[in-house]
Amino acid sequence: MHKLKKSNQSLWRVLVRSIALVAGVCALAASSAAAQADRDAPGAVTPVEVSSVPASRQADRIVVITVDGAIDRMTAISVKRRLEAAERAGFDGFVLEVNSPGGDLGACLEISQAIKSSSITNSVAWVNDEAYSGGAIISLACDEIVTSDPSSFGDALIILVDMLGLKGMQTLSPEQRTKALPPLMADVIDSARRSGYDEFLVQAIVTDGIELWQVEDMDTGERLAISENEYRMLFDGDPIRGRPMLAHVTGGVKTYQDPARELSGEERPDAGVADEDQDAVTAGPDGAEDAPGDAGDDREADPKDPGQEPGVTDPNAYRPASDTLRDVEEEFEKTERSAELTLMQETNRRLITPADKGRYRLVGYICDGSSAIVMREQEMLEFGLSTKIVNNDEELRSFFNAKSLTRVNENVFEKLVRFLTNPFVQFVIIAIFLLAILVEMVTAGTGIAGAVALTALLLLVGPGALLGLSGWWEVIAIVAGLICLAIEIFVVPGFGVFGVVGFIALFGGLLGTLVNSGGSMSSPQMQQQLLRGSVTVLLAFVTAGVLWWLFIRRAQDLPIFQRLMLNDIPASPNGSTRTLLHAITMDDGTVREGDIGLTTTPLYPIGQAEFNGNLHDVYSAFGTIEANVAVRAVRVTRMRIEVEAVSEPIASGDTDIERDDGGQESRGGES
Repeated sequence: MHKLKKSNQSLWRVLVRSIALVAGVCALAASSAAAQADRDAPGAVTPVEVSSVPASRQADRIVVITVDGAIDRMTAISVKRRLEAAERAGFDGFVLEVNSPGGDLGACLEISQAIKSSSITNSVAWVNDEAYSGGAIISLACDEIVTSDPSSFGDALIILVDMLGLKGMQTLSPEQRTKALPPLMADVIDSARRSGYDEFLVQAIVTDGIELWQVEDMDTGERLAISENEYRMLFDGDPIRGRPMLAHVTGGVKTYQDPARELSGEERPDAGVADEDQDAVTAGPDGAEDAPGDAGDDREADPKDPGQEPGVTDPNAYRPASDTLRDVEEEFEKTERSAELTLMQETNRRLITPADKGRYRLVGYICDGSSAIVMREQEMLEFGLSTKIVNNDEELRSFFNAKSLTRVNENVFEKLVRFLTNPFVQFVIIAIFLLAILVEMVTAGTGIAGAVALTALLLLVGPGALLGLSGWWEVIAIVAGLICLAIEIFVVPGFGVFGVVGFIALFGGLLGTLVNSGGSMSSPQMQQQLLRGSVTVLLAFVTAGVLWWLFIRRAQDLPIFQRLMLNDIPASPNGSTRTLLHAITMDDGTVREGDIGLTTTPLYPIGQAEFNGNLHDVYSAFGTIEANVAVRAVRVTRMRIEVEAVSEPIASGDTDIERDDGGQESRGGES
């Protein structure tokens, strides 16, 4: 009986537990169904998965500053303006969206400095879709780089562009390279140290002649670009060469020449394509394999190489990525350039010494030095220059985990200034200015041509002053030149001291509006600007002269000048038609100072007067003179006859004007 009761109790407990289990399953199913119904209901909010970003990158409000097209001084001014506006607006991150083939080196370095000195320390460059030359330089200045897919990056080789279009792109001479390359090298190395990029790799972006290999620390997995000197410290035998991991620029130019190979008449041989393990050897010109020690083994160690001198005094000093940069290293060591080339950031690159042999394994041959390197988006990721591929604004916002994204582009005024500083537009403005000055001299007192000249001068000087290309001295030189030329034309005719000084001052003032103020004459960029500016001003002078010649021949046919120029000039006594061109021809010497004549046309201020029965082109010395007015020749030169009125207008046809011995004029025989 007791056993039966105990059995019944056990069955009862099992039944209760089963019922509780079924009820729990039903409740869970009901809860899941209700949750699904809530998610499917209209207006329901789906939880957003929040991506994790580093604290140094996270920003609630980011601003995108676009750099599209060639980089010039206006680009630098615009970027700095927008960056300062973003600082005032309280943005906590900015993106420099770059799509540029490059541009002016000075402007690029100016933008780089503005990025690094901004109070907004959270900066990202978005290469979308190319950043060549100057575009790569300003991208490296940011804390991080992201790219679109596809995109291209690199080739920041300094070149000279022939403004005349006769020679195309030109490489720098050795002297020009030594002067121009160190400031750029200092900037990109500073960028690399700030952002943790490989210092040797960024050097290969801005110049050619650099061979690099990639190695990996077998303990930490850290990868590093090394030079040939460092390669020989870490590995036995000659450096392995083959197909570079980074291809050179198609059609690239070479600035560095190996003197040893030039003397021997050899070129750097191209080795066969390496296999996957990079087991390639250097092939000589005849295709034979170089034996170990043939190429480079007999070269003495360079005591200046940091890798061969572990006791280097300044570990943060500039380290050249190749022997081809010894001239650049020497510039870094010069006291007079220390302020310009000092590297303030500490290096994060390990100093390779012979003691590191066996620590690294060879990954591959990066570049052959034939030209500055170019990378695609995947290569930038592999070499640690970019962080992520970003294709649109939404992905960019997620990259920062930002709440808002604002875009700011160049404004209309900045685009107008860029248009006015175009070399061709500047040539047209200068030509119009010169032509208007010449016309104003002929139509003195009307002010129309003078207003055109003043407007052209403002259009020429204004944008230049804004960009730092010109200042007050250019305006003073232009005005002084015009005054000297006016004195030469109107006061002391001929072409003497005032004419020469006036032309030089006018030419120099106009040239000054086209070149950067304060630049060094030894700078290749300044020399190019001076050449381009000189050609522009000379062509403008020639163009204005041709237009002036056409103007004085055809001005009387233009309605707008009918009140200003003579359109009723009679024929000369020999029956030939006389035009305005005669007003600037040489006088035949029949008119003397003090002679009395009669105007046959109005003088506005140029017209005609009859002297001794002959018609002459004359110039009114003061104001305008109507027709049929007695005039006296007050100044007679080989180029012009100036007259002034001496009596009231007389009747047409009464032209018998004589001069007695006492200088008194008579009309019709009456004294």
